[in-house]
Amino acid sequence: MKVKYEFVNETVEVEVDKQWATVIAELDRRDYNNDKKETRRHTTLDNGFDDGEWLAVEDKGLTALFEDTEQLDRLASAMTHLNEKQRELVKAIFFDGVKASEYADFKGISKAAVSQQLSTVRKKIKKYF
Repeated sequence: MKVKYEFVNETVEVEVDKQWATVIAELDRRDYNNDKKETRRHTTLDNGFDDGEWLAVEDKGLTALFEDTEQLDRLASAMTHLNEKQRELVKAIFFDGVKASEYADFKGISKAAVSQQLSTVRKKIKKYF
């Protein structure tokens, strides 16, 4: 069985046993999948957003809770289960309208940390709805 090797300036075919051809094909498949896996998750940090706002979690469902007065009572009850830092974050982001990037700068933490904290808060609050 012939196996093709493509180089920059030429293509070479080598005759190998069927067993080795199977092994080479499997290794090529694994290399291809590994390369694909490594490149699909990368994004540049310079993607057109200067303030890094794209790192923050924006949950439309959580924001909708603040628009219904009946839900606000349930939210107030759920907020008692958050720690002080988390309550402060919710108040700043959802009630005072502070952007996640501004909150991160004010607290001296990364925007990714704010995103993670918002995600944790969302999970805790959703337990009560």
